[in-house]
This record gives sequence, C-alpha cells and structure tokens, in this order.
Amino acid sequence: MSEVYEKVRERTRLLEKIELFIPGFRGYKEKELRREADRLVREYLLRRLNQAYEDFKGVMTYIAVSGGSGLYELYNQTQAVFDRVIAKLRTADYGYSGFFDAVKIEEPELDKLLEFDYGLIETVERIAKRVIEVREAVLTGNQSKVIGAMSELRKELEVLQDLLVKRENLIVGFRG
Repeated sequence: MSEVYEKVRERTRLLEKIELFIPGFRGYKEKELRREADRLVREYLLRRLNQAYEDFKGVMTYIAVSGGSGLYELYNQTQAVFDRVIAKLRTADYGYSGFFDAVKIEEPELDKLLEFDYGLIETVERIAKRVIEVREAVLTGNQSKVIGAMSELRKELEVLQDLLVKRENLIVGFRG
C-alpha cells in the first residue's frame, strides 16, 4: 500500500516540476480541475436525487391502501416529474469540452456553470426535505396533509426541471 502511495507522490512531484517548465501547463491543470468539479457535482446531484426518489416510492403502499383516487393521481403525476428530472439529469451534457472538441468551453464559462450548479444542489436538497415531509404526512394518516406535502414536492421538482433546461441553454450558449 505504501508503495502505491509513494508512486502517486512521486508523480505529483513530477507534475509540479513540469508546471515549472512548461508555460501554460498550470492553466491547463486548473481547467481540468474545474471540469472534474463539474462532473462530481453532477454525480452528487444524481445520487442524492435517486436517494430521495427511492424514499418517495416508499409511500406508495399508503397511497394504494388509502384508496383516494385524487391522491393516487397526484402521486403518479409527482412520480412522472421525478422520472423526467432524473432522466434529464442523467443525460445532461457535462459543462466541459474535450481536448479535441471543435468548440471549447473556457474557464469563465465553467465557473459560471459551477455557480449555477450550486443552485441545483440547493434545489435537490429542498426536494429531499420535501420527500421527508411527504413521509411524515403519510405517518399522520391525514390525506389533506399528504396532498399538501406532495404538491409542494411536485413544485420543487418542476423548479429543478426548469433549472435543468436553463443549464442546458447555458451550455448551448457557451458553445454557440
């Protein structure tokens, strides 16, 4: 294990030496770090949203037992928005271009995208809280509370859906 660590440390030192000699290499490395940050944010959002979705699907038993067609319909609509948002996030473009891509997204644009993605993180966290509120409302057995909590969850999901479209448009704007 220590041999692997030493090899990584040696390569890091070598990378630092290269940075000293090659003009522009540090800028290249900074861009790569921004791209990696973009990828990590997207993976986090997807993981957190999937976790909230699994929690949301756990209330389906209550919905089925309660027998309320309005509640069942609201659940299905909310689940459909959840599905769309997850699919959109899963297939969304990363906010960077590869080395050989004809159109490049530069550092200032990547920084703007990371700021935008921070807003996405806040929205996904609100969604996770709304799912907890739905579960808590289900535990009370009060259908009006469940409907209210589920309606609020659906609104947050629609906000995220709109933000993902805006993110897509932002990337297209950078490339166009």
